[in-house]
Amino acid sequence: MVGLRERQKEERQASIALAAKAMFVELGFEKTTIEGIAQASGVSGVTVHNYYGTKSGILLALVAENDRALIARLCDDLKSCPQDVTEVTLTFAKTIMEHALMNLQKVIWRQVIATVTANSDNSISKPYFDLDQELAQVLVLQMSRMQDAGILPKSIVPEHLGKALFHLQNARFIQFVCSDQLQIEDVLRRIRNDLGALFAVQTVVSV
Repeated sequence: MVGLRERQKEERQASIALAAKAMFVELGFEKTTIEGIAQASGVSGVTVHNYYGTKSGILLALVAENDRALIARLCDDLKSCPQDVTEVTLTFAKTIMEHALMNLQKVIWRQVIATVTANSDNSISKPYFDLDQELAQVLVLQMSRMQDAGILPKSIVPEHLGKALFHLQNARFIQFVCSDQLQIEDVLRRIRNDLGALFAVQTVVSV
């Protein structure tokens, strides 16, 4: 049972994250300040700092919250889709893009990517890439299950294939969030073309 103090702490953290998310969308990352977030969430700047450290820490917390809910949704969606490498990858990518728009919006994802790539001391980039690895493991596990079911040959290394598919869709995800014009169906079509080209090359090489 969660105590009153712990519940109050969780409520303050949620209030800070919600206020920061709204300000990141409205003002952008650079113009948002810790003091502004504190004022909007009804706490002190010291409290914001104690919970999250920096604005980048808040961004990372938003991504972590997004990914926790996303992993559960991915597992459900992948179970019900056709058990084919292309269809699994497309379902994975579609779920990620839909979830990203529903929870953080493109403008915040652009701020996340910019913050991670600009960070040189690993305080933000390492936790972010650790979260990416958790997502990649969802595909790795799915490839392993498909191999156990006889859908994939035993010569395939599920970890290598799952991570390769993750990195391919992740590159397309970055394109997606960095463009206001690209729609989910546009990205899915590109991923299908990517996989079709790669599988066609593999077929030629095997022959």
